[in-house]
Amino acid sequence: MNRYELGIVDTRNIIKTLQDVYDYDFKNYALTFFKRRVEKIIINNNLKDADGFIRKIETDKGLFEQFLQEICVENTEMFRDPSLWRVLKEEFFPQIVPGNGNFKIWFPEVSSGEELFSTAIVLKKLNLLKDVQFIASSISELNIEKTTKGLFDPKKDEVNEANFTRIYNEGDLSDFYSHEEDKAYWDTSLIENTKFIKQNIIFDDYPKGVKLVLFRNQMIYYNQILQERFTKIIYNSLVPGGHFIIGNNEKIDYWNSDKDFTLINADEGIYKKKLV
Repeated sequence: MNRYELGIVDTRNIIKTLQDVYDYDFKNYALTFFKRRVEKIIINNNLKDADGFIRKIETDKGLFEQFLQEICVENTEMFRDPSLWRVLKEEFFPQIVPGNGNFKIWFPEVSSGEELFSTAIVLKKLNLLKDVQFIASSISELNIEKTTKGLFDPKKDEVNEANFTRIYNEGDLSDFYSHEEDKAYWDTSLIENTKFIKQNIIFDDYPKGVKLVLFRNQMIYYNQILQERFTKIIYNSLVPGGHFIIGNNEKIDYWNSDKDFTLINADEGIYKKKLV
């Protein structure tokens, strides 16, 4: 089957429909990324073209939920970029979490849950998990349901285990998950102190008093307008001195950003909100 390609006009019509019908505004997503995700849904649902997609999604809430899940960028593996997780294990968490009261960590888009469970495992092994509250949000109800069940793809076992052994010299990642037939599940007791939030696309109900935000390799799929808007939301959610971790290929760079954040680890993309 030939790959279906959306035109610019069709893409704009789809974006307008999503805003008119569901009040979700995707115009500030990176256009190429957005187009590819919609094209995939059109093909997978045997829809003829953009008009067919629009007619279907106008009345089919199930297709809209499928679209929201598809537009979220999945984390591809546990402990992605192991050097970051070594920093968190050896330096960051042992120095920052103890004696810090209710240490809130926000995951603005849990997508497939790998970073949430990776963080929980590191804290569990440091005996600090009891001192932390997780806040996990997503625009996709389906992603939240999947994460709360701890469901993940067992095909990722090999790369997940390899990353784990690059961080820990002892123990097995398999201590934290189980297989049931052709499915795999993380130990959900790791996330029992997690508040899940169905978030809208502009994050107008973001949490407050957060001490760490993990939002890695996500903003590259936004345009500059949405990147700046979301970074300001992160800034407002963090306490003074709180930390924001982004992907290795991302950076905080907007007018006046140097007055909001200090880059404390360039290799791992760790920023600190300046004290006021």
